Amino acid sequence: ILFFGLVAVTGTVFIQTGNWPAEGLLLGAQVGLLSAVLISINNFRDREEDSTTGKRTLAVRFGPKFAAATIWLEIKLALFGGLAWIAFGHPALFLAGAPLLFLGMRILWGVLTLPAGPAFNRLLAMAGAQLILFAACFHLVAALAE
Repeated sequence: ILFFGLVAVTGTVFIQTGNWPAEGLLLGAQVGLLSAVLISINNFRDREEDSTTGKRTLAVRFGPKFAAATIWLEIKLALFGGLAWIAFGHPALFLAGAPLLFLGMRILWGVLTLPAGPAFNRLLAMAGAQLILFAACFHLVAALAE
């Protein structure tokens, strides 16, 4: 979340504007959380092998229920954390995450119902698509809102 979202996004905003606006932190948190979904799904999928090779991921340390809850929380915080855009006076930007609700629910359903393993590769692809779609929708809504 920190490097794939907050540092990357707020750093880019700072380079382009010379400022550290709260909006940059919010967008960075959303992007970082959606990026973390990819890592969390990967760790969930590989937890059995990771436990035998000595890797100490959160999925290995705390188990599959915790790993699934982490993915759920990352998706929910990224999407519903966007409510803060309304507080910042940009309600249209909250809507940028709306198309992702269905995809996020599909990812969560897969995490909860599919056996960990190769079936999770499709979930990884969906999580990557979710991140790209969020960026595209956010850009489109921001451009149209101006």
